[in-house]
Amino acid sequence: MTTWIEARLVRIPLVAVFAWGSLDAVRLERLGAQSLDDYSASAIQSAMEELAAAEKRLAEGAIDKAEGEAKVESARQRLRAEQAWAARRKVAAAESHVASTQQAITALANRIKAGQAKVAETAAAAEKAETERKAADEQLKAVPPDQEPKITEAQKVLAQREEAATKAATAAESAKKAVDEAQREKDTADKELADRKAALTEARDAYAVAHATAMGGLVPISSRDWDYAKARHLLFRAGFGGTPEEIQKLVDMGPHEAVRFLVDYRNRPMANIEVESDVYSWELPLDYEQRLHVEARNEIAEVDGKRNVDKHAVLVRWWVRRLLESPRPMEERLVLFWHDHFATSFRTLNDTYLMYQQNEFFRKYADNFEALLHGIVQDPAMIRYLNNDENEAGHVNENFGRELLELFSLGEEHSAAHTESGYTEKDVRDANTRALTGASYEHYSAQFRFYHGRHDDEAKTLLGSTGAIGAHEAVDIMLRHPGTSRYLAKKLWQYFAYWEPEPEVVDRVAHMLRANGYRIRPVLENVFLSQAFYSDHAIANHIKSPVELLVGTARAAGLAKVDYQNVRFLLASMGQSLFDPPSVAGWEEGRDWINTNLLMARYTATVDLVKKGGGDYVALLKDRSFADTEAVVDHMIERFLARPLPPGKRRTLIEFVGPLPPSAEWAAQAKAINAKLQALVILLVSSPEYQVS
Repeated sequence: MTTWIEARLVRIPLVAVFAWGSLDAVRLERLGAQSLDDYSASAIQSAMEELAAAEKRLAEGAIDKAEGEAKVESARQRLRAEQAWAARRKVAAAESHVASTQQAITALANRIKAGQAKVAETAAAAEKAETERKAADEQLKAVPPDQEPKITEAQKVLAQREEAATKAATAAESAKKAVDEAQREKDTADKELADRKAALTEARDAYAVAHATAMGGLVPISSRDWDYAKARHLLFRAGFGGTPEEIQKLVDMGPHEAVRFLVDYRNRPMANIEVESDVYSWELPLDYEQRLHVEARNEIAEVDGKRNVDKHAVLVRWWVRRLLESPRPMEERLVLFWHDHFATSFRTLNDTYLMYQQNEFFRKYADNFEALLHGIVQDPAMIRYLNNDENEAGHVNENFGRELLELFSLGEEHSAAHTESGYTEKDVRDANTRALTGASYEHYSAQFRFYHGRHDDEAKTLLGSTGAIGAHEAVDIMLRHPGTSRYLAKKLWQYFAYWEPEPEVVDRVAHMLRANGYRIRPVLENVFLSQAFYSDHAIANHIKSPVELLVGTARAAGLAKVDYQNVRFLLASMGQSLFDPPSVAGWEEGRDWINTNLLMARYTATVDLVKKGGGDYVALLKDRSFADTEAVVDHMIERFLARPLPPGKRRTLIEFVGPLPPSAEWAAQAKAINAKLQALVILLVSSPEYQVS
């Protein structure tokens, strides 16, 4: 019953491995040699004994097969959990060791700095004392032999000066020895730090494996495989790209810290970006206004409508600014994902505040799908968009009930037409729609309202569960159905990695979603560390959405004068109007972003953004050194493109830019060089290669 891998784990309790991917034996032996604290060792031993006992009972037939297999799996999961916890503790210990060594090095560096100052001070004193000794010696020699009293006095002074010079020289030598000793200690500590950092990297790799195994997740990459290209890929998918300096920062962090830095965005400062003005637009008419003649009421409605449209423009500019400037790009990327998943449109709602309220709702629960799905059945924007305010017992409107199953939870692929366990039309029309009856909203306050008198509280059957099912009971039933996790897993993978995920990838991501209560953060942490995420299927094969295209351009080019209103129009020209998805199904993505008309719009939009963006490329590159045009072109290709250009295209760009002096001489002709660099950027961002990341 015990596999070869698990037999190895008995001797090597630190590391757990995958059913479909394992570490090599040499690496396992090296990791296994690391010691565990008594608590972890005891817990792992207990878990292994529990697993062995469960396997023995099952093998001997002492327990029902189904029950026995369940106990074996439970014991195996406990063992993996204890192994992951032990690996986690080792990471914490290694981090502590690195931190303490760094503190010691800092203290030693301060000692050396102070000692060097002391060396300089004592050396100066020694030099002064020696000068004074020499002067006293000369004075003694100058005294005539017959002037005994003066000779005696001069000898006394010389003796004092010699004593002082000796003490000063001794002090200088002592100070130098102290510095030399501190430097030797620092050299030793530097070597120890390097060793401890290597141990920390090893511990993090081991923890990633053990953690992924306990999660039932994807095989992680190793730190030795981490490089600039992978860090760039991560930043462009978990955010909207960035500068080479930002990418290099992730490289230096290593894969584990880089992923955590982006995914644990709630531990970072929030974007302090407020809406330009109050977006609350609709007000209850005054009592007498409701009694006016029709022309007056129409005039009031026209003024209100224009104000609402103006507020919508304000709202779009606000979100564009957040996308460009937020220090938490992962957060905004998730909000964009949920805006597409739970799509509503201002054109249909004609209510800015409902859209704003929903956007903030997505931001608040961006990393918790369970909370989002429960919240969406009470979201005034969605209730109005799908006409659930018209859904009441005896007079049902099935729009919301249908989309809740077809688009928001299980997806159409998990309907009865595609799978035996899928939902039926009866689930849609009867149970789900009836469960949502009574859920409405109040127009002028934009608050959720539940009207019990409109609710159908009779028994319903949804996906095999029967009872007095309401909206939240229905959501819980959907979350328990495996189709929901698979549907969401596939959508998340398509959004962050590549379009056609392998079935085993979907299975593992779906398992993690279910097992972790549909929390998104731990799932994305595993996804962004996985080998599959950095495969050739993923890198440079994702067609950028218009938002990704423009936001990524502004970030990579360091544009200083982004016109948010202009970006709003540019996005619309490329088919992605924020707050206005084309339907409840959201935007058609992937290759649907590219056709003859849209491709030209994409080229035009990126060029327009760069031309008006006020990019100072001489200043942008001031901290770098370039010998010639080739070096500049190679840097800009790396800055803007996910893959190197073919040699012919590279040579064309070099010839287009023409000769450039060394970057140290740019300041004298900054305007002309900036114009050349901007033209180079325009060519890059309007190239076919720039359309993918």
